[in-house]
Amino acid sequence: EFKAVVLAVPEDGMELLVEREGMSHALLPIANRPMLWYVLQWLEQGGILDIRIITTRESETDIASYIEVYKGISNISVKGLSDISGSADALRQVAPLIKSNVVVVPCDLIVDVPASHLFDLIRTRRPAVAAMFCETMKSEGGGGSAKTKQPPLCVGIDQPTSRLVLLQRLEKKSEDIPLSMPLIRRFPSMALSDKMQDTHLYVFQRWVLDYITAHPEIVSLQNDLLPLFVRAQSQPQLLESKGIVKHIATPFAQRADKYETMAQLGTSGYNERRDPNEGDPLNVFAYVRRGGIAGRANRVARYCDLNSVVTRISTGGRTDDSAKLAQQTQVGSDSMVGPSSQLGERCSVKRSVVGAHCIIGRDVKIVNSVIMDHVTIGDGVKLESCVICKLANIGSNAQLKSCEVG
Repeated sequence: EFKAVVLAVPEDGMELLVEREGMSHALLPIANRPMLWYVLQWLEQGGILDIRIITTRESETDIASYIEVYKGISNISVKGLSDISGSADALRQVAPLIKSNVVVVPCDLIVDVPASHLFDLIRTRRPAVAAMFCETMKSEGGGGSAKTKQPPLCVGIDQPTSRLVLLQRLEKKSEDIPLSMPLIRRFPSMALSDKMQDTHLYVFQRWVLDYITAHPEIVSLQNDLLPLFVRAQSQPQLLESKGIVKHIATPFAQRADKYETMAQLGTSGYNERRDPNEGDPLNVFAYVRRGGIAGRANRVARYCDLNSVVTRISTGGRTDDSAKLAQQTQVGSDSMVGPSSQLGERCSVKRSVVGAHCIIGRDVKIVNSVIMDHVTIGDGVKLESCVICKLANIGSNAQLKSCEVG
């Protein structure tokens, strides 16, 4: 029924961290597991067992090596592409291999919504496109990129039907948002919010892949395809002018032959039905995760936040049995220490993750930080809101705040 495509491609907000760590973005650790592990587990729990990972040629070998040791139940293949200009472009290159509806998900998504719940809703509603949004998580900061912020996104959702009817990136929060009369007439019960983020998790009917393949000018799913489909719901003339109607796999496409234009079809009842979903050529469904855990590790600050959140709710042991903690060393219940790491006397670890095989001296204080594998930290060091990459060496008595060390 569904095939999953996991996009494991570089993110602009994580470039420096990936370069310093020397590994694929998808394999960066969150709570001492590769972030890709969480996406694969989520898909498997939703019953999606046919998964294709799309990545760059440079990362293909590393990800394929991880999949060989990954303990899961799904059939996973890895495809490295030499030229990826955007998410839609990546999907277009593998579209011939996909014969069913497709779930597209980024490798850095962490979400606590049961996948089965989301997919059951989609089976019931049968939208052409479904997109997941989440409320913006409060950030505790972390890393030198903590102050980097994305422009706010204005999201409009029709309350009775949960349809995504407006999607616009704002330059600033106070920016005015023009609303067309066709949009207001079509969806009079629309709720607007600038406090949500697009998780980049989409579910497409198979015909959407055919449309993407036929339109190479569509580079990004988030910035090109989704806004176009959202506008076409209230502007039926776009269905014809943008060539959408030729690909729609519903009886509506055949019914369009009775009319000279899609605009005439729109005035024939498209805007007047009591049920806004019934017979529509294009239905974009928005699933909103309010509260809970939902977010992407596509910015360093978000990467730190998700490390903290996932560690806090982890049900496993916070400190690995093979780790060695000296006297008077304290590891908070909101922190984690990986295998074979050693912490000297009077260390304090709060809201932080310490990886495997780390050697940490005496009187070290670590707060709201991520320490990756094989890191050496001297005596008397103080770290706050830092990301320390693999194999880094921090000299004694150093004091670092809000930075990345590679």
